[in-house]
Amino acid sequence: MMSALSLALAALAPSGTGAPAPFTERKLEVAQGRSLFLRCAGEGPVTVLFDSGGSDWSIVWTALQQRIAGRARACAYDRAGLGRSDPAPGPRTPFAIASDLHAMIDGAGFRQPVVLVGHSLGGFHVKLAAALFPQDVAGLVLLDPSEERSWERTRGPLGAKHGVANAARAELADRSFFPALVEKYRGCAERAKAAGGLDPAAPDWRRCADPDRPALGDEANAERRRIHSTPTYQAAQYSEIAWCVYADPSADGVYARLFRPGMLGNKPVAVLTHQEEQSDDPVDRVNAEQGLLLHRETAALSRRGTHRLVTGSGHYIQLDQPEVAARAILAVVEKVGRQPAPPRN
Repeated sequence: MMSALSLALAALAPSGTGAPAPFTERKLEVAQGRSLFLRCAGEGPVTVLFDSGGSDWSIVWTALQQRIAGRARACAYDRAGLGRSDPAPGPRTPFAIASDLHAMIDGAGFRQPVVLVGHSLGGFHVKLAAALFPQDVAGLVLLDPSEERSWERTRGPLGAKHGVANAARAELADRSFFPALVEKYRGCAERAKAAGGLDPAAPDWRRCADPDRPALGDEANAERRRIHSTPTYQAAQYSEIAWCVYADPSADGVYARLFRPGMLGNKPVAVLTHQEEQSDDPVDRVNAEQGLLLHRETAALSRRGTHRLVTGSGHYIQLDQPEVAARAILAVVEKVGRQPAPPRN
């Protein structure tokens, strides 16, 4: 039975796709006494599983799920402590998140390895899951994915193209920004815990919560505001940021060994990068170029990797250019559907 929210979300099916596919909802135990929420729509020989960016959860994928549901089973889940999933003890490191994802795939009873779709931080989560648990994954679609070892991988070419000083300014600004971000979310989590929740009418609300996304509709945005205000959400948001791929340089050696060109073999991989108007600021140009370099390298993890620039889009490609995102996903689904599924261990 669908919740009232899921009925409203199903109604977001794009025009021309026919009647919206109904959602099914369930919680899957991934550790003793702890479950993750999973929402699926459609049927098909291939399952597509979506992982959201930082500060978001399955609700952001609903319209895109409807676009995929006619050709595949389209599922999105909430990471621990976000949306309707139970909180988890301990730091929410990329490894902890990838391990949860593996446990959920293993317990969900999917018929074959799945196509993982990840946005932003979720893009790194699914890339890591594909490397650590290759039996789970048939293909990847990464929308503006976060990247490991970003400056180590790009410092040389960026300095050569944009000048050493401009590249250094961009790197130092980046290294200053992240500690401030962690501190901001630590304060949000502490205030939410002390007050039993945050007030959406408070002046500092926008510092602690992801903004409304008009493409999601009024009911979904109201649900997002409700969840954003909870101490559980704020604690999970803080832990994910404080322990994310940018936070733990001690893992860089592992990532360097793990992510090698061609290491995903022939599994299809599509990487999408949003493209904005070129800035006059040299530091902005360095940052834009860095994203391209990193994403091209990630596409090269597969012998069937592709990279595409998405014009007219911000960071949320799935909301700004859903048709482009859907085509990339369905192209990978088609490639996966033509290859025999490897045996699961």
